[in-house]
Amino acid sequence: MKIISFAWTTPAFKARRKSCTRRDWNDRYAAQFHPGDLCQAWDKSPRYGGKCIGTIRIGSVVKERYCDAPSHDWIAEGFDYLTEIGATCNLMEPRDLWDQWLDDGRQCWVARFEIVDVFDDASFS
Repeated sequence: MKIISFAWTTPAFKARRKSCTRRDWNDRYAAQFHPGDLCQAWDKSPRYGGKCIGTIRIGSVVKERYCDAPSHDWIAEGFDYLTEIGATCNLMEPRDLWDQWLDDGRQCWVARFEIVDVFDDASFS
């Protein structure tokens, strides 16, 4: 089963407040993900000691520019939740990252998904 790591957005995933992720995947890698695919959700890459935190079902995978992110993706990316709990990534606030995206004309892959399962901490061992 394919995996997607959520890194600093893991708290939003575990709270079931994330349904979208933007990735700098190459086209060949992105082509492996299809609507309906089940994927493992990880808190970070298994290469770096990550743990499986749940399962998602892919809804769509499309290429778009960061700056074309619709406003409702602020919530879908989990940034509203991360702001509520005061989470940061490398000392960057979610709003600062979002604003960077809105100024970024590069393309990325956008995966929309539904959360099928979230594992509690006991499931990690």
